[in-house]
Amino acid sequence: MRLEQLARQTGARVYTQGRDVDIELDQVYAGDRVSDLLNAAGDHTLLVTNLASAHLVRLAELMDVPAICLVNNQTPDESMLTTARQHGTWLLVSPHDLFVTCGRLYACLAGAAAREP
Repeated sequence: MRLEQLARQTGARVYTQGRDVDIELDQVYAGDRVSDLLNAAGDHTLLVTNLASAHLVRLAELMDVPAICLVNNQTPDESMLTTARQHGTWLLVSPHDLFVTCGRLYACLAGAAAREP
């Protein structure tokens, strides 16, 4: 499922669009511990988190994570937006908390998987 479509279906706002507009996600990692992210992230991972900082975008770049979704309507600051644009990282913001955001993502991705031949 394309990230723009996923954002629309989950109610998330796209702040920055990444380099790859046709990225296919096969994993979602939700959490705030950077050490866990280092073990779980990959090049088809959507990171869902409360952590809103440019440092997170830089870490995502190192781990080849194409997209970050902030929760609770957090507005990314200018340094985070600039870094995301520079690195070609998708930056989404969900109006929902972490639990609801993950539930909506699961419903979308599970539905898309069920429709595949």
